[in-house]
Amino acid sequence: MAYVVGLAYVQSKVYAFYEFEDLIRPRLVDVIMASWLVYFCSSIGSFLNVVAWRMPRGEGIGGRSHCPRCNATLRKRDNVPILGWISLRGRCRTCSLPISRRYPIVEAVVGVTLTLVGISELYSLALPAQFVHAHSGPMWAPSIGPILITILSYHAVVVSTLWAMALIRIDGVRLPNKLLAFAAIAVAIPVLAYPMLMVVPWQANRPFHWSPEGLYFDALMRVITAIVAAAFVGRVLAKGLCPTADLKLDPLGKGTSRLVDLIAMLVVAALAVGWQSFPALVVVAGILAFVLRPLLRTIPINDGPKGQIQSRGMIEAFSFALPFALTLHLAFWRVLWSFPYWPSDQSERWVIIAWSMAVLTLPLFLREPRQVASVESPEEVTDDEDDLEFDDVTDASAEELPQHSGERKPDEGNACRDDPPGS
Repeated sequence: MAYVVGLAYVQSKVYAFYEFEDLIRPRLVDVIMASWLVYFCSSIGSFLNVVAWRMPRGEGIGGRSHCPRCNATLRKRDNVPILGWISLRGRCRTCSLPISRRYPIVEAVVGVTLTLVGISELYSLALPAQFVHAHSGPMWAPSIGPILITILSYHAVVVSTLWAMALIRIDGVRLPNKLLAFAAIAVAIPVLAYPMLMVVPWQANRPFHWSPEGLYFDALMRVITAIVAAAFVGRVLAKGLCPTADLKLDPLGKGTSRLVDLIAMLVVAALAVGWQSFPALVVVAGILAFVLRPLLRTIPINDGPKGQIQSRGMIEAFSFALPFALTLHLAFWRVLWSFPYWPSDQSERWVIIAWSMAVLTLPLFLREPRQVASVESPEEVTDDEDDLEFDDVTDASAEELPQHSGERKPDEGNACRDDPPGS
């Protein structure tokens, strides 16, 4: 009500041709649109909690949600994103054990990021070279059409897929093959089938009067160039994020598996924005990794399929930052696209080269200190053996590491519920 009444009143005073009553309806449309997006997108975040919990354990993602401790099925009113956790005061209704703060945090973060993308594209503020109505007056409104809805749906799937990967990766767990297969089907194939999803061309310089409609060969080149760019950047970042990776000599090693996960996440981001802007997106993600790492440490660490990790490293911070960077790029794409110093299909080539050189310097900063870390049990560890710098340990053996003793006490860091889809 403050937004509707307050902004309508201010605009009626600023614009002489509009009355206060005339501006109530468009501002109500804004509130309804934003409220629906927040609820729907938070429900997607609730579903991604399910994916991050069940998929690494080989469980199906369908069916009613239940508490993993007492196995009680959650009630419908407890499934409401964010508000359900608040109404329960952070505890299971049946067994009264604490529910991890991770669930409402993820629901809120995913909801906000997807809502930002939705509002920016529905109000014709984001897509480059898009024909839109003027936004100078107070009668702005969402512009909804079949092409725009298709592009927005695709971007929502891309961001959600990247969030699913990030939520699994921040727990030190390898990305499941089913999720990688879904990412290939849901992110790459739609571009080949519907070239309008490209938004920008694959060429370094934008062709004159370029339109993606019907350009199937260009869509194929768009996918190929994005994959190549992601593979190159992933190999560069591996020097800091997973230095033990070796695709030739140790293709099945833990460090190599981290590199494969990293490249898979980078491919998803590159397919959405194109290889031209991709270096800048990676640099922004690297900066956000430093900024968001303290926040990441406040998110409780859930039990992984093979035990509980002790801490989150730089690769987890970068994985967590990548969806934020992609969201910012999609939401402000048009502004960045028109900025001469942001790499794009219409920027100077030296701009793309400069940002690519900046990517080469990231491993100097995205690096963990060399230290010996501990785990609860040498037999029950995830691929975080590599995350915890086991390869940097020269004289320590498994017997010298602290052993697991006693029963693990429940705390707020352990998940108490298997969160529901919510929609």
